[in-house]
Amino acid sequence: SGYPADEAATLESLRFRQSQAGDLFLGAYEVDTTSRKLIGYVCATLSPDTSLSHESMSRHVPGSGSVCIHSVCVASIHRKKGIASQLLREYLARLRDSPANYERILLISHEELIPLYTSVGFELVGPSQVQHGARPWFEMCVALKP
Repeated sequence: SGYPADEAATLESLRFRQSQAGDLFLGAYEVDTTSRKLIGYVCATLSPDTSLSHESMSRHVPGSGSVCIHSVCVASIHRKKGIASQLLREYLARLRDSPANYERILLISHEELIPLYTSVGFELVGPSQVQHGARPWFEMCVALKP
């Protein structure tokens, strides 16, 4: 898992997100001559809210303008190789090019990961009202529409 136990998504919540918002999942794969192995992913749901809350992160409202990223995970042996940055850049590019009417992309981050997210275009909004685990979170946003 890419998150500590008190922050990790349950298998049930990942299955819910995949079944309801599969088009908002993106994987990174290690490819050899015989197989593909998932080494990282980004997953999200949609919300009509303009800021993240427990409610906005626990449901999926199709047709909404806010893409709420729940997870950016890279397998531990593949970290510090730029995979998360590449995944996020590709994810943002796909959302910008999508015919869907997305207005913004939201996520929450721990303080030490803020530089990763700002490097791919996110802006720091401030401390998040979401409490998930013991450590504080910070909300970040990419505006897709003015």
